[in-house]
Amino acid sequence: MLKLYSIFCTFIAGFLLFFSWSGYLKEEFNSKEFRGNIVKKERTEKVISIGSSFVTEPQYTLFFENGKKLHVPNAIYIKAKEGSHIVLMKQKDNITLKQIRD
Repeated sequence: MLKLYSIFCTFIAGFLLFFSWSGYLKEEFNSKEFRGNIVKKERTEKVISIGSSFVTEPQYTLFFENGKKLHVPNAIYIKAKEGSHIVLMKQKDNITLKQIRD
């Protein structure tokens, strides 16, 4: 009986591990692609409250011709020009520049 119980527990553990790992992999390789012409670039200051003090942080936004907007890091903001065609890949919180055409 003990042998049957240990085989059953091993099978259930493997089953649960497989499904948790498959969900992790699905989320890990999920990415979105943003492409289009840049209509407008905008740099704003975001105010962050840290206890009793306030800190400002720059926030860079690109507006696309289809109405979408995307917050990007400073390096991509500098390379992108208004009116140029751009292709960006977003995976979780990381944004990667794939292509820029003027």
